[in-house]
Amino acid sequence: MKPEFLVDNELHTQIQYRLIEQISESERRYRELVENLREIVFKCDKAGNITLLNKAWTLTLGYSASECLNRPIDDYLHAEDRELWLNFLTQIDTKQDLACWELRFHHKNTEIIWLELAARSEDPGEICGSLTNITDRKRAQAALKEANEALQMRIEQLRVENRERKQTEATLLQSREQLKQQKQQLEATLKELKQTQAKLIHAEKMSGLGMLVAGIAHEINNPINFIYGNIIHANEYVKDLLDLIYLYQQHYSTPVEEIQKNIKKIDLNFLLADLPQIMSSMQMGAERISEIVLSLRNFSRLDEAEIKPVDIHEGIDSTLMILQSRLNGINHIPIQVIKEYSKLPRVECYAGQLNQVFMNLLSNAIDAVLYYCASELINGEIQHQVMYEVDKEQSSFTPTIKIHTEVIADEHVAVRIIDNGIGMTEEIRKQIFDPFFTTKPVGKGTGLGLSISYQIVVEKHGGMLECSSELGKGTEFLIKLPVSLSH
Repeated sequence: MKPEFLVDNELHTQIQYRLIEQISESERRYRELVENLREIVFKCDKAGNITLLNKAWTLTLGYSASECLNRPIDDYLHAEDRELWLNFLTQIDTKQDLACWELRFHHKNTEIIWLELAARSEDPGEICGSLTNITDRKRAQAALKEANEALQMRIEQLRVENRERKQTEATLLQSREQLKQQKQQLEATLKELKQTQAKLIHAEKMSGLGMLVAGIAHEINNPINFIYGNIIHANEYVKDLLDLIYLYQQHYSTPVEEIQKNIKKIDLNFLLADLPQIMSSMQMGAERISEIVLSLRNFSRLDEAEIKPVDIHEGIDSTLMILQSRLNGINHIPIQVIKEYSKLPRVECYAGQLNQVFMNLLSNAIDAVLYYCASELINGEIQHQVMYEVDKEQSSFTPTIKIHTEVIADEHVAVRIIDNGIGMTEEIRKQIFDPFFTTKPVGKGTGLGLSISYQIVVEKHGGMLECSSELGKGTEFLIKLPVSLSH
């Protein structure tokens, strides 16, 4: 048997070996854990010289642990953060733990890496700590800050744009109100002009009528010129404002909610589409009024020409010569003019005024046959197929205007202007001599031609002007004039 003290020594030795093995295994596991941490684990002395580094140092900063041992940490710090590190070394002497110090380190490839420092002081004279990579977080914070600044700038820019847009809309609204007022003035002027003209053409004396119409035409012409001139500028201003709004829509397609609500409230798309049409219709109205004023001026000069005996045929022929280009017709189909002239005495009349009557009647006859040739209607009351029922062989249709003259009872001459054009209904025939009545499209006629012709023939020359017509067959105008006005 072994002595008891030898057994105790052997047992004690076995226990020591086991403890050493456990300590070694624990230390191995600790080192393995430290080596595999994502955070940098370091130790340094009180002067900041590195004494221990794990793999995370190399993975994070690119330097090998061996080349960095016994070197001061501040060699790898950003110049601006070295003072902060020195302050840390000073404070660690008085405080057991220090955390959340954010420091910038230089990567081996010169990239800046942000690390968050947490450390504690250990005896004897040793500092143990960790460095956590917060570069992504710092970059995200910087990006967020930059985005916030950009957002603030954008918000301020939108505020400025909103103010400018409100100013633009206010200007546009003001312009629209002004245009509305001008339109009302134009309508009132036109209405007054119609009422005045209707009264004037029924006046008993043509000389007084001419003077009155001349004065009205002159007085109306000035404001009309002013309105017409301003409409041109207003069109340009409105176009500029609309272009500006389109630019805003192109470059800022998603405005703030308040602007979107206001756009929906005022129906901006309809406004943008309707406003140019309003301007166009106002300009067309001003142009028509200008034409009417010109017709009134011509009407007011009807009593200026002297009375003299003239050859009616010469007046008709000169009028036809002026209208020759229109007599060429359409689609290579000329208008045939048939002259059935009888021997007429010279007729005392206002030659210029009578020529105007011939011009009006022949122009209307040309319009009628041209509309028929083009299978169109002036008054829109019969359809294209009706014309085929009237004339089964459309290709054989020849547009024709017949001019027939004759002497009636030695004291009067008659001029008949007959066309085979579209004709008119009885309802329209009853209105053709009314002032401003026209069957032509908007902008093509003033509605004064036949009214003035009636005044010239009936009231100026004591004659007669009659019209007979049948829809789809043609129209005939009869002018009856006394040979001598002294009778």
